[in-house]
This record gives sequence, C-alpha cells and structure tokens, in this order.
Amino acid sequence: MTDPDPTPPVREPLAVSAPVPPARPPQPGAGGETRRQSGMGWLWAGIGLALVILAGGFVGWLLLVRPAEKAAGGLRDTVVNALEKITGERFTVASNTITLQKTNIAELNVVQRKTQTMTKIETTMFGSKATLILRGDFVVKAGFDLTKPLSVTVNDTTGEVRADFPPAKITSVELKNFEVFFSDNGLINKITPEHQGMATQQMLAQARLDAEKSDLKEEAETQLQTRLKDLLGRDAKKIMLRETQVLP
Repeated sequence: MTDPDPTPPVREPLAVSAPVPPARPPQPGAGGETRRQSGMGWLWAGIGLALVILAGGFVGWLLLVRPAEKAAGGLRDTVVNALEKITGERFTVASNTITLQKTNIAELNVVQRKTQTMTKIETTMFGSKATLILRGDFVVKAGFDLTKPLSVTVNDTTGEVRADFPPAKITSVELKNFEVFFSDNGLINKITPEHQGMATQQMLAQARLDAEKSDLKEEAETQLQTRLKDLLGRDAKKIMLRETQVLP
C-alpha cells in the first residue's frame, strides 16, 4: 500500500488585471492648434517656393536678359557716337529711336567738287552786235538738309540699324572767281557793267543746273553709306539707309 504524497498541492496565483485609466477627453482647441500648425507649414512652404522662383528669375535675368540689354544699349551708344561724328551735332535717345536735337547748322556737307562754267550773252542794236563770254570757277557742295526730319532706329533683337536721313541735295554753288573769256563791243552798243552782271547771274544758274544733273548727290549718298558702315560695321548686323541696304 502506497503512502500518500505529503506535499500539498500548489495553487496557481490568480491573474489580476491592472486598471485601465479612463480615456482623456479631448482638450479644447487641440484640433485648431493642429490645423494652425499645418497651415503655417504650408505658408512657409509657399514662401520658400516663391523665393526659389524669384532667385531663378534673377539668375535668368543675369544670364540672359541683362547681357542682351547691355548689348542693345551698347549698340545704341555706338550709333549715337557715329551720328555725332558724322554730323557734329547732338542726338537724343528715346527707347529705340535716336533723333537729332536742335541743330546749329542747317546743312551737312559731305562732298564737294570744283567745276567750271562758261556763259555767253549777246546784244544787238540796229544790226550792231556785242558779245561777252565769261568763264567761272565754282565749288559745288552736296550733303543733307538737317532741318528736315532725321531719325535712326535700332532693332535690339536683330541688330539692325535703319537711318532715315533726308535725301542728298546740292547744298551750295559758290563762285570762287571768273574771267572775261571774250568780249566784243558792237559799233553802237557797248559791253557795260550791267551786261557783265547779267552774264554772272546766268553763269551761276548754269553752274547749279549742271550740278543738279551731275552725280554729286549720288556721291554724297555713297559717302554717308561708307561712314555708317565704317563706324557701325563691327556692332550692327544690318544697316539700312532708308531703303538701301548698306550692310551686309
């Protein structure tokens, strides 16, 4: 017969649950504070994005726009300097248009030429004829009338310069000296100072008519084209004198 186990049975301890603290009620204004913080975050993000855009625009201006503006301003300055060298007058700049200020001279002479003209007058009285022939030396000048509208336009994009000068004209016909090439008195009528004055005026008129028929005005246009090309050729891409293309 077996003896009973003297060790008393071990009882398992009862599991005791820890009390669960009650849920804290939402604090007044907590949701508003969260939304406020979220709104501030978006605000700062927007400010940062705007600063980045502004910085990018500034860099683009420095790299692209400013060099173009400097180049355009440099071309305008070059054109103004060229015009002042050609005319000896002052010019003003308004946007892309360059105009002549109030001028101190009425005409710009760019070419001149020496010419000779002869004229003959005859008078007859009762079958008696008197003859006088004069020969005169003249200096004829051609250029541009600066009292007429004069402007130059600069195209910043294409580098084109358009010069709207008035057309070339004969600006002066000056008699330097004259001589009596032939003189013959009639039996009755004689050559008088009045006859010589008439011959001189006729000779002046003939000299101007010859000048108008000559190529002196075309030469003045060519001289202006050459001056514009020489002074602007390094900076301008295209030069127009009215409707005539000077460069290239």
